[in-house]
Amino acid sequence: MQTILVVAGSDSFGGAGIQADIKTGASLDVHVTTAITAITAQNSTTVNAIYEVPAEFVVRQIETIIEDIVPMAVKIGMLYSASVITELENIIQRHHLENIVIDPVLQASTGRPLLQPEGIDALKRLFRLASVITPNIHEAMAITGHKIRSVDDMKQCARILKSMGPDVIITGGHMEKECTDILYDAKNYHKFSSPKIYTRHTHGTGCVFSTALAAFISKGHNILKAAELAHSFVRQAIKNSYECGHGSGPVRPGHPGHPCIIPRFS
Repeated sequence: MQTILVVAGSDSFGGAGIQADIKTGASLDVHVTTAITAITAQNSTTVNAIYEVPAEFVVRQIETIIEDIVPMAVKIGMLYSASVITELENIIQRHHLENIVIDPVLQASTGRPLLQPEGIDALKRLFRLASVITPNIHEAMAITGHKIRSVDDMKQCARILKSMGPDVIITGGHMEKECTDILYDAKNYHKFSSPKIYTRHTHGTGCVFSTALAAFISKGHNILKAAELAHSFVRQAIKNSYECGHGSGPVRPGHPGHPCIIPRFS
C-alpha cells in the first residue's frame, strides 16, 4: 500500500484538516501518516481557538515517521507559523523528500486566519521545494495581489505563482457558474471544468482535493492525470456532502455506494 505524509492542522469539527486527509487517503486505499501543526477548537460556524504545536514537536513527529518509512508523497496544509515552515523546509531538503503538494491554507472558510502574517513570506520560500501548489481563488489572490474574476485572471495568477517554482493548480470552486480548475506547468494550461454543485455543505473541499492529488501522485500518476482524478474525486465528495451543525457541513470523500466516476477532460 502506498504511504503519504500529511503535515497539517487538526479540525475538531472533523470536516477538514487532518481528519479529512485521513478519510480521503483511506477511501483511495492509501495509508496516511501525519504530523499535526496546530489544534483548532472549531465547529461548522466558527474557529473558536487555535493551539500552535511547537515547531520542535512537529519536527519530532516527522522525523519519527521517516525513520520507519519514507512517504511516496507529502501533502502540506495548515502550517500556522513561520517557525514551523522553516523547520519543514530543512526537513524536506535534509531527507530529499519528493512529490511535495502544498495547499497554502491562509484562512478558514469561516474567515479565521490559519497562517500568522509573518508566515506568508516563509510559505512563498517553501514553494520552491514543492512539485505543485493548490491554492483556491481567494488564496491565489492573497498571495499574488491580483484579482480573479475570470478564467483568464486565473491563468495570470497561475503564471505569477509558477514563477515561484512549482506547478500550479488554482481550484475554482468559488467561480459563479461552473467549477473550473486551472493547471499551469510553465508550458501549457490545462482546464478541468464541470457544472457547479449548489450546496453550502463544502467544508473540507481544499483539504480533500490536495490530499487526493498527493494520493494519486503516490500511485504513479503524473500531475496532469492526478489533477484530473482529484477534480472528479472532489466533485463526488461535494455531491455526497451532508448537513452537520448550523453552518457549512462537510464533504464526504469516498462515500460507500457512490463510486467516483472519472470523466474525460480536454
